[in-house]
Amino acid sequence: MGKRWLIEKRRDYYYRKAKQEKYRSRAAYKLIQLNRRFKILKPGYRVLELGAAPGGWTQVVRDIVGSSGFVVGIDLQRIEPLPYENVMFIRGDFTSREVREKLRQVIPKCEAVISDASPDISGVWSVDHARSVELCENALGLAEEHLEQGGAFLVKVFQGDLIQDLVAKVKRSFSFVKLTKPKASRSESAEVYLVARGFSPVKKGEIYEAEVEEVSRRGEGIAYIDGVKVFIKGAARGDKVKVRITALKRRFAEAEIC
Repeated sequence: MGKRWLIEKRRDYYYRKAKQEKYRSRAAYKLIQLNRRFKILKPGYRVLELGAAPGGWTQVVRDIVGSSGFVVGIDLQRIEPLPYENVMFIRGDFTSREVREKLRQVIPKCEAVISDASPDISGVWSVDHARSVELCENALGLAEEHLEQGGAFLVKVFQGDLIQDLVAKVKRSFSFVKLTKPKASRSESAEVYLVARGFSPVKKGEIYEAEVEEVSRRGEGIAYIDGVKVFIKGAARGDKVKVRITALKRRFAEAEIC
């Protein structure tokens, strides 16, 4: 089985392409295709990458963000350094307190959090799916801590019955959320990618205290909550109200008075 797997791997188009173009893994083309479609990364971005080994995604990220960006990759495995001053690797568990504290120091804020991390595979599908979702939820927690308003989140997850609950959680913090599978993913693989853009520090469905500072042309009150411009129906300048976030947009949020 091992020999047959190796032969099939060598016949794989993206495996051979990665060898030719000096990428460390065929997974590089998944990120290239996802970014081409969804514009997750741009020049100058600061990017936090989870599950970065062996560094194929990191190479793609550095190609896109250029010399003006900054990339921090994390993995339990050692990653061979890349020859760029603005690429940093941290060896460790991104769910640990020690690694999270280090991240607060080296990349307190960023424009994108991406993850191609996979859990340890047990061979029991329900267990592997649940572990994959848990890993994604941990990645989401980091994204909510580190992303700038409007930032992007990309994470790999195994398909299964828990995936819609994960999507619902991500939708509470992002204006755009979609499940997709790039062409470079193997057809037999159960992996899909969750793409989210338009991060908001305020969460859809949450209740906040707000003081209305302005009134829009349409007569809506405008408050600023955690730096987010929030339009509130039925509120007037000077009102102090409790509001529930009803919708997230790319650059603002909408709310109703509770």
